[in-house]
Amino acid sequence: MLLPRNYPGFCKPAVKIGQPVSEADVIAHCEISSGQRLVKIAHALGVGSRDVKKYLTRKIGDSIYQGEIIAKRRLNFGLTKKEIKSPVDGVITEIDKRGDLIVKFLPRPIRLVAAGSGVVEKIEENQIFLSVVATKINGFISVGGEHEGLISIIANPQDFVLPVAIKADYKDKIIVGGALFERSALEKAVALGVKGIITGGMNQKDFSALNTDEDVGLAVLVTEGFGKSPMGRDIWDFLKSKDGRPAFILGKEKSIIIPEASGTIVTDDKKGHRSWKNLEIGDRVTFFREESSDLVGTVKELPGEQILNSGILAEVALVEFSSGEKLILPAANLEIVE
Repeated sequence: MLLPRNYPGFCKPAVKIGQPVSEADVIAHCEISSGQRLVKIAHALGVGSRDVKKYLTRKIGDSIYQGEIIAKRRLNFGLTKKEIKSPVDGVITEIDKRGDLIVKFLPRPIRLVAAGSGVVEKIEENQIFLSVVATKINGFISVGGEHEGLISIIANPQDFVLPVAIKADYKDKIIVGGALFERSALEKAVALGVKGIITGGMNQKDFSALNTDEDVGLAVLVTEGFGKSPMGRDIWDFLKSKDGRPAFILGKEKSIIIPEASGTIVTDDKKGHRSWKNLEIGDRVTFFREESSDLVGTVKELPGEQILNSGILAEVALVEFSSGEKLILPAANLEIVE
């Protein structure tokens, strides 16, 4: 699966095409502009907007630090003076028609990590594509942009999700659970900076309130339907097994992508078929099934990605067991017998 890693700002790649990476590897060094601040020079000094420039102590394009004098004016025949200090670190970019000085915040350095183990496939102007082993879950409906965060399980599949369940610790996380995510809980999640919500159900009017052109800072994926709809046990169990793992929720595509952990780098062997670093045709593997003991079988095929009955898109393997039974199973759920 190709995993796009979008640049959050101006970035310089730190990898090359074909380079193997693990999830914690830095793949680009970035700088993010944090906005700008208006300093009302003309109003504070009591001068006209056209006269502001002659009272500045710095030129357009200069860097300035918080607390440094940015403009001053002498009053009462030079006996007193009025000084204005910069409220922030930044760069003086322009003076607008009102005589306000615009100070652009200094860029903030960010390291973009791979967030999945794989191989660098493509490097484009605004993103890097990684070929990774990952699981993709498709939902019923979703809203929001593309957001990433660590998975946090906050409720069981059948629970009502109330505001008390939303903790400050969930900032920048993708939270999972519930049969109905109430509006007040949704509002609290937005206020706390939660990046994504995956839930079984939501009232249609609450969902519609989110479905606007304005990005509220998070994406919501409803897996089952509107109203009270317990999350499918297979999806919840899978996400619970990935608690604490990085994931990508795609609000415009009704899906979430969870890259597999280190050691699942995708390769191509000399025969041309796809294989995993830790799973190849001919491997003996174990598979746990609740209604029986662990099953031991042999990998016969690695067909790539398929959509399972649960709606999960995952890398799969065809495994033949000693009984002669053959099953298509998620590759991530198999353990190699050494």
